[in-house]
Amino acid sequence: MPVANLHALAGHPRENLKQWIRETSNALSEILAAPKDRLEVWVTEIDPELWGINGLPADEVLAQTPRHDAEMPFIRMVLMEGRTTEQLHRVIAELTAITARLLDVDAQRIRVYIAQAHPDRWGIGGVPASIRRAAELAARQPATG
Repeated sequence: MPVANLHALAGHPRENLKQWIRETSNALSEILAAPKDRLEVWVTEIDPELWGINGLPADEVLAQTPRHDAEMPFIRMVLMEGRTTEQLHRVIAELTAITARLLDVDAQRIRVYIAQAHPDRWGIGGVPASIRRAAELAARQPATG
């Protein structure tokens, strides 16, 4: 169920963006133990004239500042509730490292936002995930004792 929308300024090499999708998908699958057929990851490229940096359109900022120092990629994700804090922190760290390397951007400028969806508020084929995947979700919960 994890979904991730990777936002960046237009102008990066297409192969780097495709690799961003691949590596983000691999990281999410590994860290969250999520089957790849349940992942959705996509890139949204933003026109630099329509992205603000320091209160100015990015194209104006990039005319004077190297992209590496100016761009602020943004990753927005939705995950089902129940992930551990350690998993969330690993996702943030790994996606930041992947993004910095593939987009040649200062890691300090990358932002990652993770929203968590309650299974009753996430639908799969018109059915709440709490119903559709009740057994699977129960198996993911830590044992209490």
